[in-house]
Amino acid sequence: MKDYYDWGMESEKRRLDPFSVERSYPQTGRTRWFGRMMAFVGLCLVGATLLNRQHCAHVTTGGEHNLGDVKWWPCEGPNTVPGTECGYAIVPLDYLNETAGVAQIALARYKATTSNRKGTVLFNPGGPGGRGKRLASPDFQRLVGEDYDIVGFDPRGIGETKPRTQCFSTPAAHAAFMTNTVLDRGYDVGPNLTDPFTRDHLIQQQRDADALLEAQFKICAKNMGDQLKYMGTTNVARDIAYITSLLEGEDALINFYGFSYGTILGQYLVNMFPDRVGRVVIDGVADAMSWVASPSYTWEKHWLTSTEDAYEIFLSECAKAGPSACALAITDRDTSADILERVETFIDNLYDKPLPAPDAIIPGMLTNGRARMVLLGALQRPPMWPGIAQAFSQAMDGNATALVNAHSHAHSLVDLERSAVSCNDNLPFEAPTPEELIDVQLDVLKHVSRFSLAVISTEPDAGCQYWPVEPNERFVGPWNHTLRNPLLIVSNTADPVTPLSNGRMVHEELKNSSRLLIQTSPGHCSLALPSLCTVGHLRAYFANGTLPADETHCPVDASPFPQLGAARILSAEEEEILEGVRRVSEVVFGN
Repeated sequence: MKDYYDWGMESEKRRLDPFSVERSYPQTGRTRWFGRMMAFVGLCLVGATLLNRQHCAHVTTGGEHNLGDVKWWPCEGPNTVPGTECGYAIVPLDYLNETAGVAQIALARYKATTSNRKGTVLFNPGGPGGRGKRLASPDFQRLVGEDYDIVGFDPRGIGETKPRTQCFSTPAAHAAFMTNTVLDRGYDVGPNLTDPFTRDHLIQQQRDADALLEAQFKICAKNMGDQLKYMGTTNVARDIAYITSLLEGEDALINFYGFSYGTILGQYLVNMFPDRVGRVVIDGVADAMSWVASPSYTWEKHWLTSTEDAYEIFLSECAKAGPSACALAITDRDTSADILERVETFIDNLYDKPLPAPDAIIPGMLTNGRARMVLLGALQRPPMWPGIAQAFSQAMDGNATALVNAHSHAHSLVDLERSAVSCNDNLPFEAPTPEELIDVQLDVLKHVSRFSLAVISTEPDAGCQYWPVEPNERFVGPWNHTLRNPLLIVSNTADPVTPLSNGRMVHEELKNSSRLLIQTSPGHCSLALPSLCTVGHLRAYFANGTLPADETHCPVDASPFPQLGAARILSAEEEEILEGVRRVSEVVFGN
């Protein structure tokens, strides 16, 4: 078996710069921290299949695990899907330094249910920070075909995978650090963007944010040290390739399905391992090139080009549904403009007078920033629209409990596991002043979307200028390799955070090595609303590589407001497919 440490590299001459991967050495101007690292005395790679695993002589790592170990046992717990296995794989901690030690990647598997098994598909739910073990289920299998094993995994630093990103002593300590700060409640934006006071207030909020970001990363450096450098996407892509080899054999093709941030991981994967691409889908496409090369405060200009479209669809669907189905509509004659005016006036008024919420799960107040964050989250998840309309209506009547609870439930991160990925991926940049950052954001607020500053809070990737380590390896492209098998790209027409333009950009980079499928839908990823057309194309692609015609448009088979749903009669099988997509959406996004 070839030396795994060479996989994903163009040549031995570029060992320290494979595929333009940046290799890290101690940097001046950066604080250096040294953490405890496990050592091992040798290397043995294990080729494996699910039915006939071949063992080679193990070399111990100095602990209880051996490099290349894969262990499985029946999953346990109240929400366990019958037949699901839990386990782990032992992988290199650093694929360019075999003396660094090992990582333990948490896995879950739901096996193929047909005799004609085709292999394994690994799934990633997004984030970064999303736990993947929960994706191993028959509902995810239904998306790709019953002849595949479905493997979910917790990526580096996340969930049950070890080492874990744990900068704070407990999740409660992290929550206490965040609660009621600008990182938690969001930026309060005055109703008049041309008022100098609006800018001044935002600059002060940014100064607060900068101080908090610097503090949290110093805590991270103190408590985790050098372990932080192994958490980036480059290592996760290598983990996927390595785990595929353990499960399916040395040169097995890699099958992968990634949602949201998982599309960034997918872009890394296919460009680091172009000769091993089997069936790979990226759904709800983020821009990997900007993710790596541009500071996060510049992303919103491109991320939010469809956000206002999604907002208008929410308002117009509410108006169509009327007051019997959408609580924000007062009369059957309401237009989307009427509802927009009431909602925006309410949010603007919160700037000067926040609304108390003494009965919320975490009592507090509804601020301008919090309301905007909750609304942005709802735009990503159309099934939430009736409920979020009800919550806003209650708040407009003086009861903010439901909206504050919705904001509390939106926080899924338990520590700085997202920052450990995004900051390790992002190239170093010159730190902006608070004034410079706010001026960039004000421009986006005026010309692109009113949700710009809400994204900074709901997508916590800011502050990487304070990140205390350099990653062991950072892939920076190129992003246009010719792939062994074409990639399938799925984008929605009105995705509020990963617009269709991103899918088209990736398609343009990969050209004949990709195909673009477009779902005519608001919301984030194709899971936003179920589509029999989309599922049909996904299953055909995984079955035998069949690709849709380029830019095929798929309609959806459900409405955010059920009263507006399609009238056609569906078969029992079709109903089950749509219900399965809804359950997948609940797992991935927590709808």
